[in-house]
Amino acid sequence: MQTFLLLASTATDTTRTFFYENWPIIKQLIWLFGKCMSGIMWALDQIGIGSICLSIVLFTVLSKFVLLPLTIKQQKATRLQSVIQPEIQAIQKKYAGKRDSISQQKMMAEQQAVQDKYGVSMFSGCLPTLVQMPILFALYPVVYNMPKYVDYLTSANLIEKYPNMYTFLGIDLTEAPGWKLSLAILIPILVAVSQYLSTKIMTATQKTPNGSENPMANSMKTMNLLMPLMLGFFAVNFPAFLGIYWIVQSVVTTLQMLVINKQLAKVPIEDIIQENIEKANKKRARKGQPPINDKANISTRHLGVNTPANENTAEKEADKAEKLRKANEYYASRSANPGSLAAKANMVRDYNERNNKK
Repeated sequence: MQTFLLLASTATDTTRTFFYENWPIIKQLIWLFGKCMSGIMWALDQIGIGSICLSIVLFTVLSKFVLLPLTIKQQKATRLQSVIQPEIQAIQKKYAGKRDSISQQKMMAEQQAVQDKYGVSMFSGCLPTLVQMPILFALYPVVYNMPKYVDYLTSANLIEKYPNMYTFLGIDLTEAPGWKLSLAILIPILVAVSQYLSTKIMTATQKTPNGSENPMANSMKTMNLLMPLMLGFFAVNFPAFLGIYWIVQSVVTTLQMLVINKQLAKVPIEDIIQENIEKANKKRARKGQPPINDKANISTRHLGVNTPANENTAEKEADKAEKLRKANEYYASRSANPGSLAAKANMVRDYNERNNKK
């Protein structure tokens, strides 16, 4: 996401604009975030502090706490997926190599039954991310082009009032760190390290099989390693204040994940499942649809999936098959050539059975 936002920008003179800045919703969010940054700079100015670095830190922390409810929801979905994925993968393995339409329909129906059983949809884990996307799209132009969107920066002549406003520890935050050996090169390094730790913590609750059985998980591990390196590379070539923003964002995200995961570990997974089912059933009730449990049980019984709802049915079918096998063996044993010793033995047995003799 961060890489895409950088690539989506086009250089014009000394500023950088993003092609989506005038899109509906994003345009309004950019205006709102610009006002928030202006408010932060005004508050710092009242106590005699003029620092772009501190303004970015406070702005980033504020934006991350605004997104905290979505972050919690996303982590709950991640934890639930660690429970669902083994069942989904078992179904996929069951139909591996079967490409006909009937098998594919059965596979999709069985997967839907599993999702219904836990009160989730295939898009539930993506929804928090999708909601955050326009917010992230709006944050970047504000941070990257503050003179354009942060009114107080220009109206109060803060740059003239605080000549060192764009410096931090002697680093000019308006310049790219570059590849030269200097204190500024620590910013791209910290960007890569903090992003890696943030990703590591965020995916800590995902339990997936190792090895060739789960190539998607291996691909994700590779991406989780490459993305921090790529972001660090961009931080070398972009103004240092953007690197400060990335570092603070990653650090705050990491701290949030540690606290959220610690709290979620205290909550039984059954409670999260029950909460999901109750929310889903309320939505279904408004649409006049049956509760999820009923739908899930019907789907699984129809497909013959081994769930508690149809275990008794499976046992009855097995008992019926065993009785049929014994009956076939019984009547097959009666077949004998007329006049043979076996035929005479069968006649004695039939006589004893009719007269209840042993």
